[in-house]
Amino acid sequence: MHKYSKEIPFPETKFFTSIAHLSEKEELDSVPSIAFMGRSNSGKSSLLNALSNHRGLAKVSKTPGKTKLINIFRTKEGFNLIDLPGFGYSKASHKEHKDMMKLLEGFLNSWQNLKILFILCDSQREFPEEELSTIEVAMEKKIKPVVIRTKIDKLNQSEQHRVRTDMEAAMNEIGVPFRVFYLSATTGRGVGELREFIVENMIDQTKVSK
Repeated sequence: MHKYSKEIPFPETKFFTSIAHLSEKEELDSVPSIAFMGRSNSGKSSLLNALSNHRGLAKVSKTPGKTKLINIFRTKEGFNLIDLPGFGYSKASHKEHKDMMKLLEGFLNSWQNLKILFILCDSQREFPEEELSTIEVAMEKKIKPVVIRTKIDKLNQSEQHRVRTDMEAAMNEIGVPFRVFYLSATTGRGVGELREFIVENMIDQTKVSK
């Protein structure tokens, strides 16, 4: 097993910086990175806090859609965790929503060292076509797409089976399999498995960049 087992958090993960425009990224994209995107109620901040075992790392707001910046966190191993702005299900104006979507699109097109894109979706909702399209875009750009169905603890057994069936249908629609995690930041279910996946995929990338 790797020196960081799946049972422990990423050591000393800290907030690094925030940017509002991609023109501000300078050399930030030279660092191997993984990004988390999802609609504004998908639980991105809660997941980042659970992964790092640091409750205050990413601020969790009671008002969906508050994150409008690209927030970058740096792990001790040297790779970045990037929290992208939430979209949809927020009280943001049409212009704000359009600006956030433009920022997300620009990020995927321009971030040079993005290795994995985690696409979060509340398990209580159907998996949207927009997210399905994002998976295809990531694959085209040689970025590994990984779906995280959050808040799985809120579903009973039959509902959880339905979510798994829906994800199998999504893979069939695209025609290419992709990794899916079923996770609860509240109970910790799936968090250790996700940590292990990230470490296994990113440690070698970090060594290469040094």
